[in-house]
Amino acid sequence: MTVIGLEELAEMAVQLESAARKLPPSQERDALLQDVARFRVQLTAILLERKAKGK
Repeated sequence: MTVIGLEELAEMAVQLESAARKLPPSQERDALLQDVARFRVQLTAILLERKAKGK
C-alpha cells in the first residue's frame, strides 16, 4: 500500500473515531474507541517508517 493510501486510511480512522464518540456511552463504544486508537497508532507507525525510508 502506498503512503497516500495509508494517509487516506488514517483520515478514515479519524472519521470513524468521530462517529464513535457520538454513540451513547457504553462498553461497546469504549471498546470501539480503543480499537480505533490502536489502529491509528499502527497506521502512524507505518507512515512514519515509510516516510523515513523515502517511499
